[in-house]
Amino acid sequence: MATTETLWIGGEADKLYLQSGQFSSTLRSSESITAIDTGPEDISWDGVDVPWMGAADDKLYLQSGKFTSTLKTSLSVGGFETTPTGISWDGADTPWCGTFTDKLYLQSGQFSSTIKTSVSIAAVEATIRGISFDSVNTPYTGNTDVKLYLQSGQFTSTLKTSLSIIGVDSIPTGISWDGANTPWCGQEADKLYLQSGQFTSTLKTSVAIGGVDLTITGIETNDWNSRLSIPILTNVDPAVGSQGDTALVLTLTGTLFEA
Repeated sequence: MATTETLWIGGEADKLYLQSGQFSSTLRSSESITAIDTGPEDISWDGVDVPWMGAADDKLYLQSGKFTSTLKTSLSVGGFETTPTGISWDGADTPWCGTFTDKLYLQSGQFSSTIKTSVSIAAVEATIRGISFDSVNTPYTGNTDVKLYLQSGQFTSTLKTSLSIIGVDSIPTGISWDGANTPWCGQEADKLYLQSGQFTSTLKTSVAIGGVDLTITGIETNDWNSRLSIPILTNVDPAVGSQGDTALVLTLTGTLFEA
């Protein structure tokens, strides 16, 4: 599966947004989250529900579907991080980040109170905004040096690479990975961007969304299978599988979950 939809979040209207493709000008859907948190910071997608981050109440949120008004759960992180700015999903746990401590965090599940690990990136970037996971490493972005970053693992202190994007947008606020390229967003030009690879200087495409929301704070692809490099089991052989059978013939193709 390729990216067919792009999720993003905005703080002007306090909404979750669903943009068609990568990227068309068509807005497919939106959902107000004003009653939940008036400081939305980032968004992700786990194949079923939408993790997002709010800085007004300093919480991790899990919104049902893409999108319903149902909030499935939330977790306060304000006891140790008062400026949370990014969230993602790695298939089992929740990577997130904050600028008060300048750290990358890995929260257990969706969401327990257990922090599995964290790493300070203050020596690299003092204003971290947005985080993702590519199945091996951790992309994030920051406002101080205006760069896209790739941190080794989850998490080591090794910075694998970075790319200055100050000539494109001086206020980057979110980042993702689609298996081949890097979606990111910025508030200076109020645009969604697609950067080639991880990371080349080639900007493949962009779309302005300032007519919808002037305070974009996060972005995510709906192709979470490619983002997490998940092998896919499909094409069950009907000659083998029947009710009560324990053996199924499976072929590794396609995607495990269609978003």
